[in-house]
Amino acid sequence: MCLVCYIESVKNNYPKRDRMLSFKEIMHAGKEAIWAIIMTAIILFGIMGGVMTPTEASIVCVAYGTIVSFFIYKKLNLKSFYACLKQTLSSAAAIMGLVAFANVFAYILTKERIPNMIADAMLSLTTNKFIILLLINLFLIFVGMFMETIAALLILFPVLLQVATQVNVDPIQFGLIVVMNLVLGLCTPPVGVCLFAATAIGGNKLSENVKALTPFLISNFTVLALVTYVPAVSVGVMRLFTGG
Repeated sequence: MCLVCYIESVKNNYPKRDRMLSFKEIMHAGKEAIWAIIMTAIILFGIMGGVMTPTEASIVCVAYGTIVSFFIYKKLNLKSFYACLKQTLSSAAAIMGLVAFANVFAYILTKERIPNMIADAMLSLTTNKFIILLLINLFLIFVGMFMETIAALLILFPVLLQVATQVNVDPIQFGLIVVMNLVLGLCTPPVGVCLFAATAIGGNKLSENVKALTPFLISNFTVLALVTYVPAVSVGVMRLFTGG
């Protein structure tokens, strides 16, 4: 992702600094940004420390951001606060509509036992580890385009894990493969929740965002291929320390 950012920056001639910041300037910028940095800390340490769920962290950060904007930065008043709520409601309604339809899709998959049928079809087609992983990736990429991530994990992971273990895929490696696929689904049309959220925030066209996102998706799918077919990328460090 860093490499793609660098290439895109050079290609589009994005503005850059003529000189490195001094230590004093960095400290001043850090002081100005400290309240925003605290919000990041709340999200990361709150979730990773097991203190709160992602949903709870978002609620805490909304409350924190409102208090800081009103009383510390003093750039938020009742009028602008109402405008923020109105814009948020509009964006959230569109995204929740997508999530609702995605859950309908998840219900149909579960009701018709389609994941089980696909898993059986994969194993009846071939027992080659590399082909099975390719088929699982293609299936998950397709599902990620239409289905909400949590629902997809709950419905698909147990079924596909059985398929993966039967062809000797490490469960930890397979967990990373599944998560990467479904996270990429958040940014791919037609039902990419993050893609629609970014479009709503940026106020530009969806087609423009998809076009700009393409180089990043290519790099991410390349990493997905490495995680899938080069186990050392995902479980190499663990095996190094455990002697596996």
